[in-house]
Amino acid sequence: MIQKISRKQFLLKFTEFPQSNNKTDKFTHPEVYDTYILTLPSLSAKGHAKMLGIQLTKLMLRLDVKELFFLGETRGAWLYQYNDYKPAKKALDYMANNGISERFNGAINVSLSELPEFIKHFFWLIRCNASLPYFYFCNNEFTVIGSICQYGNLHLSALNKKTDMLIKNAIRQTKFELLSGNTCYNSFEKSKAVAGRRIII
Repeated sequence: MIQKISRKQFLLKFTEFPQSNNKTDKFTHPEVYDTYILTLPSLSAKGHAKMLGIQLTKLMLRLDVKELFFLGETRGAWLYQYNDYKPAKKALDYMANNGISERFNGAINVSLSELPEFIKHFFWLIRCNASLPYFYFCNNEFTVIGSICQYGNLHLSALNKKTDMLIKNAIRQTKFELLSGNTCYNSFEKSKAVAGRRIII
């Protein structure tokens, strides 16, 4: 299940959630204990999108997380950028069909039962629409924060030592692999360009 939460209401509860304001140069980010960049042995972007949703759900289950909250670091709307590239268009339609309007810039609460499908579309939304804000997610206890970059890698941070130990153990029970070199890159095309990625100028 997907539920919308107003930006103001969400940030009143999660005061340290990553935020940035270009006008004031103000940036908020919690102090993290450790961070991991995780990838998957995928052969295609389409297969990666599906596997990412399944494995992230499995990872969260191992951490006893029952839901995740997603929010952009700026006030930009989720559906700010239109893209007719087929997977990106499907992602936009998925969001709209779940009640996300063109002007909505609040948080989205995603249950673990819906997470595989949500991530499958979320992957294409952030991979192809370069004008969107950078999106982060957290659990209800705010012990884990994460994001998925345009290359489809999972950036996951533990906010305390106990959670860090749990994350290390949970990773071993999934197909996630630590990215060597800690540098993200496009592994699904021969060129460095990301197919379907566009920006509003």
